[in-house]
Amino acid sequence: MNLASTTSKERTLAFIALGVVYIVWGSTYVGIRLVVEHMPPFIAAAIRFLLAGGALLLFTRVAGQWKAPTREQWRNAALVGILLMGIGNGLIMWAQKSIPSGITALLVATFPLWLTLAEALMSRGASLRLPVVSGVAVGLVGVFLIASAKGDVSFSGAGTPVLALIAVQAASICWTIGYIKAKSLKDRLPLVMASGLEMTSGGIFLLLQSIVYREEWGRLLRAPWTAWGGVLFLAVFGSIIGFTAFAFTRHTLPSDIVGTYAYVNPLVAVIFGWLFFGESISRQTVMGGALILAAVFVTTLKGSSPPAEACQAEDQ
Repeated sequence: MNLASTTSKERTLAFIALGVVYIVWGSTYVGIRLVVEHMPPFIAAAIRFLLAGGALLLFTRVAGQWKAPTREQWRNAALVGILLMGIGNGLIMWAQKSIPSGITALLVATFPLWLTLAEALMSRGASLRLPVVSGVAVGLVGVFLIASAKGDVSFSGAGTPVLALIAVQAASICWTIGYIKAKSLKDRLPLVMASGLEMTSGGIFLLLQSIVYREEWGRLLRAPWTAWGGVLFLAVFGSIIGFTAFAFTRHTLPSDIVGTYAYVNPLVAVIFGWLFFGESISRQTVMGGALILAAVFVTTLKGSSPPAEACQAEDQ
């Protein structure tokens, strides 16, 4: 996607939507932690996405925006939903039961790295540009500084849950594949309807995983109201608002700009912790935040968007 192919209004709305993703998804780390402490991760994630997807599909019906999907559109929506929500978010929810949010944030922040590598392969190297590569490197360093400042980044030791580390990295790779698949679709459904179908498909897949892994659904009945509040928060803000905004930026802005959310989210999470929970902010955290802002600035510099031939190669 080339910024030159969008109107001024679309660009403005896209950057506003990206700002929403920055803030909303940055706050979901707290919501996920509240949920997985008291609920089985897969069934909790399934409830989240089935609620959000059902609400969006109901909205399309009430608003008269429903359009009967073709078989191919159903298949594409199901595939994207399974990759992004069913596997991507599901694995992150599961992993956060056993690894700290700092490690999770660091591994999730590798999404732009995988995305850059994938698009470089698809464009035969035409999409590789110094601002993008520099932004990825600087952003990852910034996230590492923020995560390690909390003292919860350690990949060594007998108690390190290696499987959880692999799961989060697998989630980032699946998210990359789903993102590229969704971005490359030619026959697209209306935004809200597509998001609803993707979330519903992901929710059904998560429900099946919960059954296969024999999660203890009785824990839902014993969960405190804070956990249910976390599920509702994730459904409304993380999914209905956040994911729909993400889907809009996905089809409007270049991938390297969209990918900056993965760096900014941990920074926003730290700021929320400082504002609402009185968590301290160290000098190392400030340094990490400065590097993240620098990464976003470098990535979004004029001229960092892919040249026309690169965009054409990506669309083939």
